[in-house]
Amino acid sequence: MSARDAGGVAYLLVGLVALFGAACTNSTPFTLAASGLFADPAVVHPSLERVAILVTITNRSGDDLNVNPGDFVARDAEHRVYPANPTATVADAGLLSGQSARRGALPLPIVTLRGSDTISGFVVFDVPAGVRPVELVWRQSDTDTVANLPTPP
Repeated sequence: MSARDAGGVAYLLVGLVALFGAACTNSTPFTLAASGLFADPAVVHPSLERVAILVTITNRSGDDLNVNPGDFVARDAEHRVYPANPTATVADAGLLSGQSARRGALPLPIVTLRGSDTISGFVVFDVPAGVRPVELVWRQSDTDTVANLPTPP
């Protein structure tokens, strides 16, 4: 191997190490937390229940982060998904915000989070009677982010 070839290999190795290091230190651009699975007292249909999940998102990057309650689904233990009901999220706000377990909680709005911004709010889902979602999934254009829901006591 010539000195010129060795130099080229050295530059290639340095470049690969730099790329690998950047990938390893890349932090999560946001955090997603979900709590509670609260019954929404609104009566929809005898075969359906309406539930609310409290969502907290923190933007940890310098980029804007778009949040839309319509981008969430609840998933049960059999991996069936139930899309969010943004209309019910807003319409049932008075019923949900006044309950003692969520006093003061507001519906999750459509919002753009700037760096270090945090938002919390509830999202409403219609699920078959007796079904208990175990995960909240945030469906973004290129990835899904999953938050496990706490198991009931």
